[in-house]
Amino acid sequence: MKAGALATALLVGLALLAPRTTDELRESATDALMRAVPRPQLEAAPVLAVAITEADLARHGPWPWPRVRVAGLVSALTEAGAAAIAIDIALVTPGVAEEDAELSAALGRTQAVLAMFGGDRPTPPGFGFAALGTPDLARVMRLPGAEPPAVAGAPAALAVLPGRVMRAAPMLARIGEGTETEGLVPGLALAALARAVRAETILLRPDTLQLGPIALDLPVDGMLRLHPARAPIPTVAAGLVLDGGVGTAVRGRIAVIGVSAPEAAPLRPSVFGPFTPSLRVQAEAVAQLADGFVPRRIPGHRFAEAAIALLLGLAAAFTVRRRPFPGLVLAVVIALAWVGGAALVLRAGHLVDPALPAGAVLLAGFVQAGAEARRLVRERAALLARFAQRLPTGVAARLLAMPEEERLRPERRRVAVVMTDLAGFSAMVRRGDPAAVVATLNAYLGGVERAVIDRGGTLERLIGDSVLAVFGAPLAQEDDDRRALDAARAIDAFAEEFRSRPEALALGWGETRIGVTAGEVMVGEIGGSRLTWSVCGDAANAAARLQELGKQVGRRVLVAGIEDPSLEPLGHFALRGVAEDVAVFGLWSDQPSR
Repeated sequence: MKAGALATALLVGLALLAPRTTDELRESATDALMRAVPRPQLEAAPVLAVAITEADLARHGPWPWPRVRVAGLVSALTEAGAAAIAIDIALVTPGVAEEDAELSAALGRTQAVLAMFGGDRPTPPGFGFAALGTPDLARVMRLPGAEPPAVAGAPAALAVLPGRVMRAAPMLARIGEGTETEGLVPGLALAALARAVRAETILLRPDTLQLGPIALDLPVDGMLRLHPARAPIPTVAAGLVLDGGVGTAVRGRIAVIGVSAPEAAPLRPSVFGPFTPSLRVQAEAVAQLADGFVPRRIPGHRFAEAAIALLLGLAAAFTVRRRPFPGLVLAVVIALAWVGGAALVLRAGHLVDPALPAGAVLLAGFVQAGAEARRLVRERAALLARFAQRLPTGVAARLLAMPEEERLRPERRRVAVVMTDLAGFSAMVRRGDPAAVVATLNAYLGGVERAVIDRGGTLERLIGDSVLAVFGAPLAQEDDDRRALDAARAIDAFAEEFRSRPEALALGWGETRIGVTAGEVMVGEIGGSRLTWSVCGDAANAAARLQELGKQVGRRVLVAGIEDPSLEPLGHFALRGVAEDVAVFGLWSDQPSR
């Protein structure tokens, strides 16, 4: 769990320590979510975008147009029944006096609002503000001054769209160093809506603002986070309006006039696309405000989302640590569920970071899965090092598939034990050539080991010439008693064949005595600082005593504690270290020891 938890903690820590980077990632993720989940909207958008297009410039002349042509555009929209007109065009320098007067007159005949941009002049007169209570405006965008329009006839509103990517339009801003409502100006979209409902005064409350009959939530920074609708705002060309061909499309709507021709208006990336004119953003903002859809983040969202990300990441790391594959699947499901939940609350007007908590869950899950994979590799290597050539086929894989706390834990278990001993080995060591003895012994022990492994037994230990094998541990298998008897028969057959080999005959190779028992033993890793897996108990002791008894009764293989029709009863015998006499059997009636 440490790897996933550490990765989550680092991610959350970076998110809190590098807020600018985190904010950009969060907003980009929110953009994608907004495009995937369009905002709720009214059946018909109460806005019409009037675009001065490339075709209009080609027909009516290059930009900037004379003020008289703009006046004609305003008059045509007024006659077509526009509820209000917002002009998203910079009219900051005086033009021809007669044309400016004509434009001012056209503006005075309708509910119009002009665009104002940042500059170095005081706030121009325009909309009035009244505060009820003490609204917190400390985080509202502040500009040192303004560049008001050079044309009279309509109030001005701020048309600034801050940020490298246009994601928000100002609802409120402050010009200069004023306090309370001094220096407050509305954004162009909010002002257009206020003009449409003929609200001359904007009422400020602690969390809302009022435009006549319309009440809108007020974000703490005064910015409207733009959320694309399913259908874009309807757009008509300015030339069509000038020709009187707009018909009833503008009646009762707020008309936003702006430039969309690339040579006259900068196109910037926005939540709506990579190349967006300001006209599109302002028109969409008006429509969103008219729908009353103002997404807001909860207070303290940064720390709340970071805490949720940390908790979800820790949970994912813990789950993957316990069950790697199901845990990883669960982490992916949680991440998708978080994004789905963010989409649901977004439709209710609440902004929740879809990226950080989901990213923390996935990071923790995959990092922990990687750590688990590395741990399993290390455990496999350690297990194979401890059990190299001692386990039957498939048992190591089954052990590794078990939870670590259940693998090789100390316990009592019924097993069958096979113990072998080579008669006369000490004498062979004393009189034989060491190289020949070792080479022959290794070949002999290899055959005994194969007989055990091939029948599903575990080589518990090799002691000189003796072999102790266990059937039923560390994992129980079917018919462990039968497997032990089969292994004893195979070892006996191999050992008898081995004695006839030239190298064994040269050393005077003795017979192999075998003891087979079954019973309860204790299994576990024993050995202080050099742990090795071992079995302890009467069954192991009795197997050693049986192979010793074989010399007395003249049998190579003796069995106790196992019932099998193929066994021949030999009687009850007292075995050293065993409290009661033991019923002893032989494997075959014609198996005398030589």
